Amino acid sequence: MGRIKKGMKNFSYLTAGNLISQAIGFIGFIYVAKILGPNYYGIYVTVGVFMGVFELVTFSGLHKVIIRKGSRDIEHMGEVLDDTIGIKSTFIFSAILIMVIASFFTNYETTTKIFIAIFSLKLFSKSFSNYFNSIYKVTEKMKYISFFYIFYRVVYVCLAVLMLSLGYGLFTLILISVFTSALEMVVKFLHSRKLINFNIFSELKFDRKILIPSLVFSAIGIVNIISTRVDLFMISFLGTPAEVGIYGVAYTFVGEGTLLRNLLATAFFPILIKTFDERSLDKRLLLKYSFFGIAVMVVLGVITFFYAEQVIVLIFGEEFRESGIILRILVFYLVSWWSTIPFTTAAQATNNEKVILIGFTIMAFLNIPLNFVLYSHYGLIGIAYSTIIVFTVGCVLINIYSYHLLKVQGHIH
Repeated sequence: MGRIKKGMKNFSYLTAGNLISQAIGFIGFIYVAKILGPNYYGIYVTVGVFMGVFELVTFSGLHKVIIRKGSRDIEHMGEVLDDTIGIKSTFIFSAILIMVIASFFTNYETTTKIFIAIFSLKLFSKSFSNYFNSIYKVTEKMKYISFFYIFYRVVYVCLAVLMLSLGYGLFTLILISVFTSALEMVVKFLHSRKLINFNIFSELKFDRKILIPSLVFSAIGIVNIISTRVDLFMISFLGTPAEVGIYGVAYTFVGEGTLLRNLLATAFFPILIKTFDERSLDKRLLLKYSFFGIAVMVVLGVITFFYAEQVIVLIFGEEFRESGIILRILVFYLVSWWSTIPFTTAAQATNNEKVILIGFTIMAFLNIPLNFVLYSHYGLIGIAYSTIIVFTVGCVLINIYSYHLLKVQGHIH
């Protein structure tokens, strides 16, 4: 029970920090979207989504292995970081190069390609920032992650609102985003080294015990992006920048539910690692929290269904009305996604991340063809239909398979 309380404490810190930072960011999001309009906001979203796709090349799965290894032996956390930072740096620089080269093979306008090249610098700072977060998660000092969430949002929103109000446009907004992300990374680096000392210039090392599970987690990230975050990327090719902007507004709203879900999973991940190393859990505990997640999201979905369109028009204006129509449907994918929290977290804590890899792979294979078919038949709303179908199928499979493996291996009783 003490570890559950500690997990809830971590979750409280992450949630409080996230709520504050998201509230600040939401104000900036409304102002930016209204000032730029669907077309220019769509270009801004396209640039961000394009960068997001190439995050899969940064070897992001390494973070999970660092957390799992560090949580079991925190005294040697510094050595784990020294052994991994070289490989992490190599993948980040490779991702930036591939991202810039890939942009030349798109049908985007030249200005959009220039924005992508500039924004590639954010891939560097964001990736290392997430890498440094591993230190706060292992030491269970997640209040600092919350602090840096708020710090980044305040600086970004203040500069964005100031520059846009002075008449500067999208180019300046791109520079502000890159600058504030770099500032967050530098501050986080200087602070995190006070908790765990490591050498940022450690040589490149290859440790199979770290690399193999990292590749699995990274593969999970790749199929996760394809199955969950490729929608806006596909719209940028299938549709217009205005359509990207319209769908992006709905996507941002629903993304808050996904972010809260991931924060909850992050808070309990190190706790479950330590718990499963000592004993098994009652299966009813996992089932109870799974059904609780479903119930909460069903209620939220019903409320959103009836009021989303009016709220969107009230906040953003008539030109974004279609965003509200999409939001009333898209929100229901959170029902199945929240049901997986106890199962995916337990699976990763017990080295069963292959469950998630299999589930996301199936979702990825479903998502792309469904997006093509349903977009061609129903337009933007078809992308939302595709998301609901993909998540319902994938999450049911993930929950059933996770439960089966945990039961067979004796992790639950």
